[in-house]
This record gives sequence, C-alpha cells and structure tokens, in this order.
Amino acid sequence: MLTNIQVPELLSDVCKEMAITPVGLIQNYVLTQIQGKIHKYEAEDASFRKKYACEFKEFRAKIEGMENEENFEWEDDLMDWEFAVENLTLWRKREKEVRSPHGRIK
Repeated sequence: MLTNIQVPELLSDVCKEMAITPVGLIQNYVLTQIQGKIHKYEAEDASFRKKYACEFKEFRAKIEGMENEENFEWEDDLMDWEFAVENLTLWRKREKEVRSPHGRIK
C-alpha cells in the first residue's frame, strides 16, 4: 500500500498547475490499467461469440449437454471463454468501485 510518497518538487508544481493531485494521478493510472483489461476481455468474448455464433451461457449449456462425445477444442475454448467472461465482470466492477465517490480519495 502506498502511504508516504516523496514527490519531486518539479512534479508537484506541475501537478498543482494542472490542478491534479498525486492521488488523482494514481487513480487515473489505475483506471487506465483497468480499462485495458476490460478491452482485452471484451475482445476475447467477442472473438468467441463470433466463432461459435452464440453467447457464453448458450455455449456452456451445449458443452454440458454433450453425451458420449468429446471435443477438446470446444472444452478448451469453454475454459478460456469462461475466464474472459469472469474477468470482464470483475474488472467492470472494479472500474465502478474506483470511479465511485468511495473509491476517490480527496
């Protein structure tokens, strides 16, 4: 956890001129990183939706309903797709939390 950061005077002066607090800079950086993760997982989700012409839940039901047959590619894709969907949900939630009044440090 960041508690005491020594900000060089020049950077501090520039931040003051721009009306940006060091905490604001950190928050903006964190949001940029989160948005990068969201973009990555959105792209993965879209790729699987295009490949299988359905939503994740439909694809999972199809795989779970298969009897006496195996498709290793589909099973691998299911795990990868599930990972993408779960992380997309997680990072969208984290983005809301960081943007919320409680996530902002005054």
